[in-house]
Amino acid sequence: MSESLRSPGGSQGLLPKTFSNALSLAVTLSLVLFTYERAVIPIYASVPTRLYLPHFALLALTIPHFQPFKHPRRLLQWKWFVAGLALALAPNAMYWVAIWTARWKDPYLGPVVLHAVVLVPLVSAIANCTVSHKDVPKPTLSIMNMAVPFASYPIATYLAGILASQPSLFDVSNSQILLILSDLTINYGLVHADFTRSLAVVPSSKPSKGQKKRVSPSPSLSMPPIWKKFAALTCFNLFFFLSFYRILHSPVLPDPLKLPLVLPKPTADGVRIQILSSVQSTTGLIVVGEAMTPPKKDLEAYEKSGAIHSVRYLRAAHSLLGGVWFGPRAMVMTEDDKPLKDSIGVVLGDSIYGTFVLQEAARLVNSTHKAPENALIIGLGAGIAATAFHRHNLNVSIIEIDPAVYNAARKFFGLPDLGPNNVFLEDARGWAARKHDESQKPGTESTLYDIVVHDCFSGGGVPQQLFSVEFLEDLKSVMHPEGVIAVNFAGYVLSEASRLILRTLEKAFGGQCKAFFDAMTSLTEEQLRDDFMNIVFFCSPSPGPLTFRPAYMHDLLGSPLRRQMLGTLHSREIDLSLLREGDEQDKEKGLPDVITDANNPLGKMQEQKAHHHWELMREVLPDVIWETY
Repeated sequence: MSESLRSPGGSQGLLPKTFSNALSLAVTLSLVLFTYERAVIPIYASVPTRLYLPHFALLALTIPHFQPFKHPRRLLQWKWFVAGLALALAPNAMYWVAIWTARWKDPYLGPVVLHAVVLVPLVSAIANCTVSHKDVPKPTLSIMNMAVPFASYPIATYLAGILASQPSLFDVSNSQILLILSDLTINYGLVHADFTRSLAVVPSSKPSKGQKKRVSPSPSLSMPPIWKKFAALTCFNLFFFLSFYRILHSPVLPDPLKLPLVLPKPTADGVRIQILSSVQSTTGLIVVGEAMTPPKKDLEAYEKSGAIHSVRYLRAAHSLLGGVWFGPRAMVMTEDDKPLKDSIGVVLGDSIYGTFVLQEAARLVNSTHKAPENALIIGLGAGIAATAFHRHNLNVSIIEIDPAVYNAARKFFGLPDLGPNNVFLEDARGWAARKHDESQKPGTESTLYDIVVHDCFSGGGVPQQLFSVEFLEDLKSVMHPEGVIAVNFAGYVLSEASRLILRTLEKAFGGQCKAFFDAMTSLTEEQLRDDFMNIVFFCSPSPGPLTFRPAYMHDLLGSPLRRQMLGTLHSREIDLSLLREGDEQDKEKGLPDVITDANNPLGKMQEQKAHHHWELMREVLPDVIWETY
């Protein structure tokens, strides 16, 4: 932040000083937006958080232009102290107000109130430090003050995006950033404090008869020597950090979490939460937690009440990437079945989501070539499908953009070591494009995958660039000509987004597609239209019909859930003619036939769905799980 403009002679020097103000405000604002989103997204997910955030940020930036905060005598540069106080209170305000509003279960109203109560006062206090109150011609001053926020905001959002991708900041907490900013802001106010303006004055000399009394500043309030200022600032910094740091620090867990942490108190219904890992990473905050197993004497009461227990989950921000049952809920079908274990020997049970098991139906596809040997997983999650394919002796490769997700799957969810040449911790789009280019070079031999599982979902939506026909064509270049791809999509079956994805898959793979839902019971057409669920599309470039063989005992790996999902696969098939009925309506609305890089409306289609997904997540798991990170 920069001191208010000093423009001798009116508007002379106005342009460079306005640019300086805009740039300094942009740098500070970028840190505030970066920490604000990082604090709020684990509570509200990315889409609800960002929907109205730009509107409130711009409103906050313009408020000081109409109602600037200034002390009448400007004795100690009060605007810097107001900004410093707002920054000091921000870590706790961001957390507690987000928690309070999220319990309303309204993903529209909650973020609006949060932005209004926390973001607007904070950004306004910071922006007020760059508003000029000097003697500049009124029209010029107005243009200048309005230009600063509108010039600084796009720069701030760009810089905030860069900050979010910096691994060096993953281990720096939001509280550290905001409290250091607070300290620097107050120090700046102290350095530029005008001690020569005294509230008390003394006569400069005895006036003669008829003369007005002249006054001069009190010597006691004159500007102190620089060493005195330095000593005062040092004392203030020590006092601030030693006395207030713990109080002002947000109550969120430290990340990375060095040791497992058990919450000291159970919830009202007796749920005890243990956090095994909390790491800030590429896609946001990655948390592994458990709803712990109750004592044996209370187990029956827990079961009757329906209270959640004995479940381990993996979350990225406000999305569940997967989870498994453990303890008394880790069941196998027979005593001869060997259960899965994590890295320290804890017995793990079935997945909490049937859709990850449904993806394994790719092994049951009838084809004219030999049994599948190579499988590729795009989007690892807790590694349910990858682990199952490995247990079936397939050579499994994975592409996962977030290393923290891969580490969590290895340590806490039983993912075996797949070998260094089979793990690609990078963006799938770049990987597929590179492999496609390599396949075009003469004499190049590369692995062809019999099974590809495409499961990329986080923050209430899917990365739209991984559903374009160009990306799918790149994937097809690394698939066996008679292989199969399983694409998971979370949404409404009879929706514009589902129809668009189906048309794109049929375009890329020649029309050989089938789709299944993951519900445990059959669904009516009305439920297919109105219920949010996981849909798995199976497609193949093979010219033959896409059919599935029955699931046998060796396919089930001793899992009751696999028996349920794979043993009754055909009862879960979606009649694709129901989806195609809406194709003409989509054309009338101007929607494209397929998703392309140049025309990809999938992201916009998911905004409404993301809000509904947030509401569902709040129903699936108790508040304490979302509020502990």
